[in-house]
Amino acid sequence: MPEIHLPSEIRRDLARAFGDAQTIVLHSAPRALGYVAGGVDAVVDAVLAALGPERTLLWPTFTAQLTDPSQWAHPPAPRERWSAIRDELPDFDPARTTPRKMGRLAEQLLHRPSVVRSAHPAESVAAIGPRAEWLVRPHPLDDPMGPRSPWARLVELDARVVLIGVGFERCSIVHHGERLADPPYLPVCAYATFVRIDGERRWIEVESGAGCSEGFGAIEGPLRAASAIEDLRIGAAAARVVSARAVVRVAQEMLADDAMSLLCSDEACASCKLAKAAVLGRGAGGQA
Repeated sequence: MPEIHLPSEIRRDLARAFGDAQTIVLHSAPRALGYVAGGVDAVVDAVLAALGPERTLLWPTFTAQLTDPSQWAHPPAPRERWSAIRDELPDFDPARTTPRKMGRLAEQLLHRPSVVRSAHPAESVAAIGPRAEWLVRPHPLDDPMGPRSPWARLVELDARVVLIGVGFERCSIVHHGERLADPPYLPVCAYATFVRIDGERRWIEVESGAGCSEGFGAIEGPLRAASAIEDLRIGAAAARVVSARAVVRVAQEMLADDAMSLLCSDEACASCKLAKAAVLGRGAGGQA
């Protein structure tokens, strides 16, 4: 018989994970918590109760479904359909556009009062709490992970990153470390998304990262070597807690030592294959 976790127990565990941090970044897989009485809504209540009125929570609400179909991989879009797909993609609406593959907790939190969401059409973030507005705006369209982004402000505050039931493959702030390290693959891995200006759809090029985060698990070893990770349990889920500054610093160090260190090893990954080719090209004499 599966163990049943009470919302009060989840709230207690979350409060321990949040500690005394004033700003928290949350990545989660609610299913990993096990059976919680009341379901995901009860987990959302527990998150907000553990947060309290004085602290701020931020989470990613990415919408990769609104990028150019020529770059889709899961699933890929047939070339002959690209033009029609571009014409019929819906506009991004911070109030109602559903995140893609961000998990049910991220989706349900969006429906709570006082949540603020950035207007980036592909890499929006949402936040709740006294610093929410300051954190999410501005969110530069062409540089959503760069030095003027919400992720940079999280580092400025040294936010606490809490990973519940997920690994560093889902730790989005690693992309900020990528952007600051500026490996040679960033320009070639840029993607396109669109905004509407004066009623006209305008496609823009976005530099963010390699387009893949499946290799980010490599950062865990150096972080553990630096004693930067705290391991906890929240319900049935394994949780990791780490400083945003530590994650970004280690990501920069790793990329300075090896520009391919955060790329995945899947030979079928088109994004990382392109990124590796860019790195090898520069290493072979492509760097000015």
